[in-house]
Amino acid sequence: MKPTLTATLLLAGSLLLAGCQADKTAAICKNKPEALKTTNEAVTDLKIEDVKVGKGAEALPGKTVKVHYIGRLVDGKEFDTSCQEGREAFEFTLGQGQVIPGWDSGVLGMKVGGQRRLHIPAALAYGDRSPSPDIPANSALIFDVELMEVQ
Repeated sequence: MKPTLTATLLLAGSLLLAGCQADKTAAICKNKPEALKTTNEAVTDLKIEDVKVGKGAEALPGKTVKVHYIGRLVDGKEFDTSCQEGREAFEFTLGQGQVIPGWDSGVLGMKVGGQRRLHIPAALAYGDRSPSPDIPANSALIFDVELMEVQ
């Protein structure tokens, strides 16, 4: 039995669509970066480490960006991630105060496809507030971030 042209096109289309979905999955979600334990090192200034430099559009002030991320305390304990099943990339407008200051500064200048590790001091995170039971007040934070899209 020969496949019909319609059946062949449907199969090719569904394979192509499946490939596109896989391409939208963040590398940091597929290959989770190892947690750093920096309990002996005080995080007092924003430190930006480019893990992989992207080649796409640049994240500039006023642009809406989508990122996947993994957030940890300096002792390595994960407190939040966009990599959980069913979660989408996190979207915000850069430089508008929609996120903690460490993110506004740390994502600035990234290019789509890029990955960064942000070491954010408490003053550029939540300061003396505790936004959740998992993040104590005055906590420095470490985020692994991958820029997925710039609009």
